[in-house]
Amino acid sequence: MDLLDIAEKFNALIYRRKYGNGFRPHFSIRIDGVDFHIDSSPGKGFNIITHAHSDHHGVRNIRNLRAIASEETAKILSTISEEKFRGYVHRIGEKLDIKGVKIETFPTGHIDGASAYFFRDFSILVTGDVKSFHSLPQCDVLITEATYGHPSYTFDDEIDRVIEAAEKGNELGAYPVGKAQRVARILSENGIGFNVSGRIKRICEVLGIEHESGEARIVSPKEVSDGFVLSAQRFYRRRIVFSDHVDYRGIIHLIDHCNPEYVLFYHGNPTERLIEEVRGRGVKALTLSDIKIHL
Repeated sequence: MDLLDIAEKFNALIYRRKYGNGFRPHFSIRIDGVDFHIDSSPGKGFNIITHAHSDHHGVRNIRNLRAIASEETAKILSTISEEKFRGYVHRIGEKLDIKGVKIETFPTGHIDGASAYFFRDFSILVTGDVKSFHSLPQCDVLITEATYGHPSYTFDDEIDRVIEAAEKGNELGAYPVGKAQRVARILSENGIGFNVSGRIKRICEVLGIEHESGEARIVSPKEVSDGFVLSAQRFYRRRIVFSDHVDYRGIIHLIDHCNPEYVLFYHGNPTERLIEEVRGRGVKALTLSDIKIHL
């Protein structure tokens, strides 16, 4: 069993926490006797929050004294929840020492504050969601995402179209946490005024994103009435391709860059085609369903 091989080779036990008839999200890893729960609900040990999106359960850890998050992630979670994040806060790039377990942190470019966590002494890298992987280190065990894990998802961000639409005063639909701030920076850097409100405005303010007012508006996708949704998802009728994730090619390039012996896809949609392609490159590929150790 590959997970037992990992446990023997790297002294790291990857497992899932039982909860009722199912499991806590997403998975846990015991390293040198210390438990780390990755993007999950609170538990005994420490909770690593890779970024502030709701499906990575940061708000559920807002009062958790043993939660770990970057400065930007903590600011976003505090803004969303209107409570102070009470856990460990670090700068991206900072080296941590948690109960003697040393962890290095790296940016992934997914959203503001998105951080990868590298257990160098054990050669295990947990990326969270990824947009840019070029600063990530090589590792033996890569634990990563596959949001666009089907080969039909190949795309490039249409940034020129985003700028053109904003110059014409269109509404731009972007997820309020993360993508909206990336759009705001792009428009601000190009001297394009725009308006924001509500959650988008509060997060921009706490992250120090300044802008001039203008005809364009950044709104949530569900608020778009006359404009474009910024997304790589095809179900939007009026969209501009603009994603916070690597595409299918990017997942493969990420794996090539990190050069692991094992890959565990713990989030997203790792299709059989992706698994086959990874294994065809000589890398042992696993998904959450392969984690048979339940504690």
